[in-house]
Amino acid sequence: MTTDRRSPAPNAAVRAEPAGIGSSGARDPLAREVKLLGSLLGQVIVEQAGLDLFEEVERIRRAAIAARQGEDPSAADGLDAAFTALDVERVEAVVRAFALYFQLVNLAEERHRVRTIARRRRAARGAAVDDSIAGAVATLRRQGRARDLEALVGRLSIVPVLTAHPTEARRRTLLLALRRCAELLERLDDPRLTPEEDGDIRRRLREGVSVLWRTAELRADAPTPLDEVRTALVFFDETLFSLVPRVYRALDGALDAPPGRAAGRNDPAGDTGRSGTRRARVPAFLRWGSWIGGDRDGNPSVTADLTQRTLRIHADHVLRGHEAVATRLMQTIAAYMPVGGIPRAMASRLGRDAEELPEMDRQLRRRFPDEPYRRRFGFIAERLRRTRAHLTGVVAPVAGRYESPDELVSEIEEVQEALAADGLGRVAWGEVQDFRWQLETFGFHLASLEIRQHATVHRAAVDALRARAADDQEVAPGVPLGEVLATFDAIHALQARFGVAAVHRFVVSFTAAASDVTDVLHLARVAAERGGTDPPVLDVVPLFESAYALESAGPILGALLADDEYRRHLETRGNRQEVMLGYSDSNKESGFVAANWLLHRAQAALVAAARQRGVELTLFHGRGGAIGRGGGPSHRAIRGQAPGSVDGRLKLTEQGEVVAARYANPEIARRELELLTGAVLLASTAEHDAAAAAAVEEGTQVLDELATSARDAYRALVYDDQGFAAFFRSVTPIAEISGLRFGSRPAARARRGGDEEAPRIDDLRAIPWVFAWSQARIDLPGWYGLGRALDAYREQHGEAGLDRVAALYRGWPFLASVLDNAELSLARADMGVARRYAALARGAGDDRRWRAIEAEHGRTVRLLLRVTGRDRLLDGSPVLQRAISLRNPYVDSLSGIQVRLLGHLRARAPDDPERERLLRLVQLTVNGVAAGLQSTG
Repeated sequence: MTTDRRSPAPNAAVRAEPAGIGSSGARDPLAREVKLLGSLLGQVIVEQAGLDLFEEVERIRRAAIAARQGEDPSAADGLDAAFTALDVERVEAVVRAFALYFQLVNLAEERHRVRTIARRRRAARGAAVDDSIAGAVATLRRQGRARDLEALVGRLSIVPVLTAHPTEARRRTLLLALRRCAELLERLDDPRLTPEEDGDIRRRLREGVSVLWRTAELRADAPTPLDEVRTALVFFDETLFSLVPRVYRALDGALDAPPGRAAGRNDPAGDTGRSGTRRARVPAFLRWGSWIGGDRDGNPSVTADLTQRTLRIHADHVLRGHEAVATRLMQTIAAYMPVGGIPRAMASRLGRDAEELPEMDRQLRRRFPDEPYRRRFGFIAERLRRTRAHLTGVVAPVAGRYESPDELVSEIEEVQEALAADGLGRVAWGEVQDFRWQLETFGFHLASLEIRQHATVHRAAVDALRARAADDQEVAPGVPLGEVLATFDAIHALQARFGVAAVHRFVVSFTAAASDVTDVLHLARVAAERGGTDPPVLDVVPLFESAYALESAGPILGALLADDEYRRHLETRGNRQEVMLGYSDSNKESGFVAANWLLHRAQAALVAAARQRGVELTLFHGRGGAIGRGGGPSHRAIRGQAPGSVDGRLKLTEQGEVVAARYANPEIARRELELLTGAVLLASTAEHDAAAAAAVEEGTQVLDELATSARDAYRALVYDDQGFAAFFRSVTPIAEISGLRFGSRPAARARRGGDEEAPRIDDLRAIPWVFAWSQARIDLPGWYGLGRALDAYREQHGEAGLDRVAALYRGWPFLASVLDNAELSLARADMGVARRYAALARGAGDDRRWRAIEAEHGRTVRLLLRVTGRDRLLDGSPVLQRAISLRNPYVDSLSGIQVRLLGHLRARAPDDPERERLLRLVQLTVNGVAAGLQSTG
């Protein structure tokens, strides 16, 4: 594919900074890279599919651009004609061309974002970048919080949790192929390349694009839960394991820097303050969690056996990583020290090593007779290898292993003290400290595996036990009683093998009463009595996600903490309670505005209930990637949390395509983690809580009214209208999305007697719900009801009412985050394209339903702009605005093809052999539109 002067390619990065956008030549590397990748793709299309296909793609592209520009009234007819001229044989190749173009443009945008991050750091010239960790520390100092900083850092806890929510449309094979192209693209940025090297990289990049063209986009089979485990671990192996010490080092260095300055500019040598030359002041505050292999809610493929296999895979990956670090340190810390100079503690440790591992001792003494640090790390590497063999195997205990990560951390501390006493403090508090941070962060289990199950399953299991049911009796579709109890047996066995930190949290979906939490502990005791063991150590995490549960969250937690038996249990867990808030299902049930306000009020109620009972509360935010599932910039959402709800602690889910977007590239991953860390620091001060409390007091009445009106409007459309479910299935590709093999979990929760072909909206999971609306270019879950709410508020309070909302928007981070996210969702929606999807619905009342949606979109845009004071959507984010504008014609092409294919598919008889082919083509367009919009569910 190519670009021309009349119609620039979608070359503005959605997440990039404005500098350079729209220019050309060397000053605009993004435009240069997009042009390069587009040219390479064009060459590959000609090579692989012929010039005719290339020219057909170009005709559609130009027609879509002309239709968007609207200067020629007949342009839309020309685009329709281009779609009509496509025969089924050509559709797949055209779709693949546009989809692959978006994948390549996304690579260029990612690369540009990395360049922008680096440019901002260079431009700061030693000053702290505002939204960096150093910037947050500088702000706290300006607020007079220098004395509180050490205590805040000491209690800092940030826990991203990777989930198996199936919102990543791309196959792992495709992701890896794209990553190889991204690495080549990065190398082209090196100004030191010789012409020969540059030519070789371009040749290899063309080769990579050729492979991508021939790579199947759709999965032949749905991934198994273990496939999902291995996919997630790619990000640990390639990015996160080596990245976390850099994040800690950024905060550690910021603690030394004077106000307004970043670490690294304090002396001519560019040393990072005193970080690396003194004992670290920052604890390992990051911990990683995972639901992948532990999330049972609606997924019968996740069994007790699979959970045990998952942790063995975790241990294998992380212990290989630790062993590699220890081996590298053995090779590099080649400091000479005569036998008599070895510190007593270290000499004693080497002696014990020699006794336990005599063969290794002979090898190391022969290689490093006067280099004790190398011998020490050689023993550590060998013990880690043996630990891995023990934890991942099924053989008898292996001698010479570590019993726990703490044992190794103590050994590292001994080495650090010896190095510091030997005048090698820079080594002790540099690379060796990085290793220590990795051990303290990842342990021997890599990520804490969390178990999740629906509350109704446990209720049914308790009832079955009372009725003395057989183990093979199903307590929920696909879930026998024996499997429920086997889960607790597995947790006990895993804790005995890997330690309590490896698996101890049990999340209870759709918690509606305190008994939903205590049921888990009861079932754990029953399982232990059956097996003749002690119950496992558990932290039970209620998940509030329905409107009822969110409204009752404070009283439910209060009742739980008033239960004497549960309180005794909680004392054994340090009087710490974790509570999860579900953004996805609450939005699907109540609509965007009402769900956000329900969640905010629930936070405040939970904080009050925990404080009243003297319990330390951690809120776990179950946020998705799309706006309709709690998505949007996380660091901005953190600043808008209820007063007192952060207090140095943050836990949130990272799902689907968000994981790749945030953690595939090391520099972007570092940026994301720094943004989270800085936001948590700033949201944990008395000043922040006081300002948030004042905003809540001023805005509660306004939000109560807006949320009530918005919820009524949303529920009237989605739930009160009996024909809406059929309308939804007609205007979106929900049925076709449900057939895509994104993940191991079904698109809808199973229910006895349910119609799996046409699940009720209540049963449909939030991810396919949001994904389907996104594909139809409507994005309804991210904005519907807001316009009606603002209109009703104006009718009640006049224009002064909207002025009040506008004032709150300018001063209240919570409301600003909500409305800015709605603005983005509205900007991504396109009623012109959506009208084509609406034409697929021909049922009674469907025209009325579409007119209601279209009218609400116009009303919401008009009144939101009135509140924000902007002339057009995203005027406050011009880079994002331009990116969407430039991408739209290309996405239009895929959307137009998708609508036509849906019409052909739905006109076919169920037994028509052509249906399978048409379905596959529709699903290819789904992947392409997702890549173009950079959004799934």
